[in-house]
Amino acid sequence: MATILLIEDDNLLQELYKGKLRDEGLNVVVAGDGKGGLDLIRSQKFDLILLDIMLPGGINGFDVLETLKKDPAFSQIPVIVLTNLDSEEKVAREIGAADYLKKTEVTPAEIVKRIKGILKKKK
Repeated sequence: MATILLIEDDNLLQELYKGKLRDEGLNVVVAGDGKGGLDLIRSQKFDLILLDIMLPGGINGFDVLETLKKDPAFSQIPVIVLTNLDSEEKVAREIGAADYLKKTEVTPAEIVKRIKGILKKKK
């Protein structure tokens, strides 16, 4: 079973995504901010990370993504950016995001489909 790290500060969205991913047979761990996400990444193994950009606490999603992609121990973990920001896809992909999804334009089922597609390529 694949383990997904969801870094999302909105409790409602955390529950929605976590429930859908678990229904699809994926193990889900949640962090509510960038620092918590980085701490989890350093202490557990994840197959994929779902990452919001706008996060509280001074470490945003771009900071998390840059930190991961610069560290050989974590640079191979695929990251899907899941955000409400319109204009940041180019930046996210340049840093190393595997995919970029706008929360308002994708359903949880579509997110699962993208995750499974990336996990299948990774094997």
